[in-house]
Amino acid sequence: MLRKILFLFVCVFFLPTCSTAPKQQETITAKKNQAVEYTSYGNDYFNQGIYDKALQFFNLALWHNMAVDNEQGMVRSYNSIGNVYLAMNEYELANRYFIKAYELAKKMNDAVLLCLTVNSRGETYLKQRDFEKSKELFLEALKYEKRGVPKENLAVVYHNIGSVYKKIGKKKAAIKYIKKALDINLRLKRYEEVASNYYMLASIYSEQEHYKQAVQYAGLALDYDKKVENSLGIAKDFLALGLISRKSGDNPSAYEYFQKSYNVYWALVNIYQNMSILADLETIIHHLIQTAQELGFSKDVIAWKMKKTELDDIKRKVRKSVQQ
Repeated sequence: MLRKILFLFVCVFFLPTCSTAPKQQETITAKKNQAVEYTSYGNDYFNQGIYDKALQFFNLALWHNMAVDNEQGMVRSYNSIGNVYLAMNEYELANRYFIKAYELAKKMNDAVLLCLTVNSRGETYLKQRDFEKSKELFLEALKYEKRGVPKENLAVVYHNIGSVYKKIGKKKAAIKYIKKALDINLRLKRYEEVASNYYMLASIYSEQEHYKQAVQYAGLALDYDKKVENSLGIAKDFLALGLISRKSGDNPSAYEYFQKSYNVYWALVNIYQNMSILADLETIIHHLIQTAQELGFSKDVIAWKMKKTELDDIKRKVRKSVQQ
């Protein structure tokens, strides 16, 4: 009887606190879910090269994760923000966020997050052409392989190791690691990553002057980017096909591919007016002018030079709006 009385007393005394517990838990879950949603939006913008928008959403995700002390979410948010700065060639800022992510992952002793963050730090050194340091970090990331790291994460590391070997001229090793990544991504149906693997293989075979294989792999990259409607990837695949065709002496095909790449980039510029996309579009126009000259298309040369002037005007306006 005494036990029942005490139980009722405890329930009554703590009732206000207990009644708010589910609501509090609901708030925490809601913030975590909101962070995931913001991350998804950020990834979409990042994949399209719209880095300012990606940064906004990744920061929103970070703040929501911080609000509920979601350390795993914070690591991923720091890492995502670092990836944006890396894509913008802001190496110091990128490294700052990657180190924040790495230190928190290390404190948690989370193998999956450690693999992720060490790999990201390696990507920073790779872009800065410090191939020894980047390879060292990528190999370090692989050490977590047997601690439950998902295959898709390992595929990213394999791709990056392949990229290092490509840069230092070890083409056979590069192909070996890229194909290891490709096998995983095909098996998991990660088609955007598959496109990236094929794109890299096309680049390697083009450097070896194996143009038939290079065109084949660039074509496969294009197929998979179309499959996932990756507009920026499609534009880059058309550019790759143009460059390969031009290197092989097939200027008519190169000109057609450059035009297709231009059309996709031009559509993206009209949607987003992003400086990174504008820079890529300027490169395309440069190739179009050169190829048109070599083909003797004098009227096209004049038209593309006018497009270059138009593009310069757009760049000035966008730059001005960003500064404001």
